[in-house]
Amino acid sequence: MKRFAAIGLAALLATGMKAQVEITVREAGSHEPVGYAHATWTVLQTQAKGLTVAGPEGKCTLPVHQAEVEKGLAVRIDFIGYEPVRDTLFTLAPRTFMLRRAAAFNLDELVVTGQYKPTRADRAVQRMHVVNAEQIQRMAAQNLGDVLGQELNMRLAQDNMLGTSLSMRGLGGENVKILVDGVPVIGRQDGNLDLAQIDLTGIDRVEILEGPLSVNYGTNALAGTINLITRKGTGPATSLKAVAYAEQIGRLNLSAAAGKRFGKSDLLLTLGRNYFGGWAPGQASTYAFGKQLADSSRYQTWKPREQYFARANYRFDLSKEWSLSYKGELMEDRIIDRGRPRAPYNESAFDSEFNTRRLDNAVFTTANLAKGRRFNALVAHDRYQRIRSQWLRDLTTLQAKPVPGQEDDSRFTLTNVRATFSGLPDSARIGYEAGMDLNLETGEGVRIADGTPQQIGDYAAFASMQWSPVGNVVLRPGARYAHNTRYRAPVVPSVDLRLQLDTAWVLRAAYAQGFRAPSLKELFLYFVDVNHDIHGNPDLLAENSNNYSLSLNYRKPLEHGILRGEASLYHDRVHNLITLAEESATLYRYINVGEYRTLGGSIGMGWESGHWSVQAGGALTGRYDTLGVRTGGDAYDHSPSANLGITRHWRKQAWSINLFAKYQGRQQSYIYVGEDELARGHIEPYLMADASVSKSLWNNRLTVQAGCKNLLDITDLNATVGNGGAHTGPSSGSIPMATGRTFFIRLAADIKGKSKLDRP
Repeated sequence: MKRFAAIGLAALLATGMKAQVEITVREAGSHEPVGYAHATWTVLQTQAKGLTVAGPEGKCTLPVHQAEVEKGLAVRIDFIGYEPVRDTLFTLAPRTFMLRRAAAFNLDELVVTGQYKPTRADRAVQRMHVVNAEQIQRMAAQNLGDVLGQELNMRLAQDNMLGTSLSMRGLGGENVKILVDGVPVIGRQDGNLDLAQIDLTGIDRVEILEGPLSVNYGTNALAGTINLITRKGTGPATSLKAVAYAEQIGRLNLSAAAGKRFGKSDLLLTLGRNYFGGWAPGQASTYAFGKQLADSSRYQTWKPREQYFARANYRFDLSKEWSLSYKGELMEDRIIDRGRPRAPYNESAFDSEFNTRRLDNAVFTTANLAKGRRFNALVAHDRYQRIRSQWLRDLTTLQAKPVPGQEDDSRFTLTNVRATFSGLPDSARIGYEAGMDLNLETGEGVRIADGTPQQIGDYAAFASMQWSPVGNVVLRPGARYAHNTRYRAPVVPSVDLRLQLDTAWVLRAAYAQGFRAPSLKELFLYFVDVNHDIHGNPDLLAENSNNYSLSLNYRKPLEHGILRGEASLYHDRVHNLITLAEESATLYRYINVGEYRTLGGSIGMGWESGHWSVQAGGALTGRYDTLGVRTGGDAYDHSPSANLGITRHWRKQAWSINLFAKYQGRQQSYIYVGEDELARGHIEPYLMADASVSKSLWNNRLTVQAGCKNLLDITDLNATVGNGGAHTGPSSGSIPMATGRTFFIRLAADIKGKSKLDRP
């Protein structure tokens, strides 16, 4: 017995001699684990050293002897996108290190869209993608369309009067929910929002969730949800930021933002002006500020446009757990349509002006309670107004008089009340969320149902539960019940699955039903100008859908960066799809297509390091409808796409070079050739590419960026269009896409005062 005791004591001592140091790495602020963080260690006074990579939970052990630790163990904890932390250990006691995000390089942003609490995108249950402020700057993006135009599974369309619209996963923009800080954006003209009206000044990041999120956000959230998160504060220091952007064809954008923290309050003010002088094919490469407005060159395909915007963000910290904030935003957008001189003497022309005003107000409250519980609520009221005026202008005197009967004043409002209560303690196997989402939309104007005010309400309650039966499996079922004042809404279920296959591979799967009631504009809009004749349809049926998604993600940290990969598949089946069909060159009508399906997928790879950012991918989207079956054509019409993004940083020298390219394949469209008769049309493929170089000066207070957009000089795309005759079939034509090759320069000044922590 004594011999066995001695052997056991010796084994215990040997184990103690080689006991490992347990390390946990978390993010400062959110306390989220920093998965795959690097721990570099060196034993002082010796040559012993090593590198250990943490697992997905941010935990690792350092294989050192106790005697070595007693000499001193120098440890450096770092990861891409974070500031490194150094320390010297002298005991085997477990240690937790907190990493702060680096100001110059952000990776794995925290996301809030559809989440129980702020979560890293790679740990979200749903498939998420984040475009942060640095990426927006690298693209020199001015509005939301500039960002989404580079994304796979998304396609932009351009109307020179109604703006830039979006389709996602083969579904139109009316099936994409666009939010700003969780509040729906209103103002759809043809079922789509004008992305050019959504300026990116003051936007901290854009969260993109592909696939249905109809349980959380209801109608319009079938193809995906895009949430723009505004910058909420300045931190401990007073800040001032000004940006100037110019293109040689007559585009000049100016903006400024100032913020200050005082006591428990944080105030940030943002304002700006965007100006575009208009463009037409054959126009001189440099904008002519002194051009005449009375000759034949007065007509421009791309209309002159001017925007003013202002935003105020105010936050008050009631306590460490509670905060109350307000966001107010005002935008005015003016488009001028100068008509061609009228025959026979070219002495007069019809001019139109379109004025859009947005006023958004929202109050938010957030509470982080004990045991991982969280409460979020908002009350928002948004107002949208579009005024159209027309004049007959005398081109000899430039005097104008209004044209009777051509005035249009359409007004829409949205009141949104939303509240969620969730619980997800750390390391808990079960979490939950319950909430309500109340929406009331009103519309009125001479073009809305013959001037009769209309309204539609959607009042919903939703709930979901997150269950982790084993450590690497997360299952989230949910359901939404809504009462719609015009259509009978069914209970909408969904289920999401996240499976961590190993430290590098993650499998996600999702299923959701969807329901979308037609909007007031789709039901009652009557929009007419010289370029458009859009008719609403009060007999539209509501859309119902079944949506399936599957994705496999790869994320491998290496010594000098992170290698990423992703493959995804999706299948959407929509009953009674609502679309805007072209009846003639200017006449459009809302219709139900019938059975509509999309089947597609994408694959992509990416490499991130402190000096390189490279990503490339391809996608294929197939669209099926009963029209193709009925006419004996292919059931599915396929459209490929591919993108490429390369950034090379020289951080010590503060230089960077950026290249972005997107190929979009042949796209189908619908042509209305007669009563209850449709035909298929197509839009030809194109390739858009941008390149730029940037340099930071004055200790990163000033950034100069110059480059070229639309390197291949894309303007109009060949397309099939309707010709207005029943049963005569479509004809060839073209549609606008871009203003050709342009050169730009961007100047950004960012000045910050000293915080209390910096003062002696």
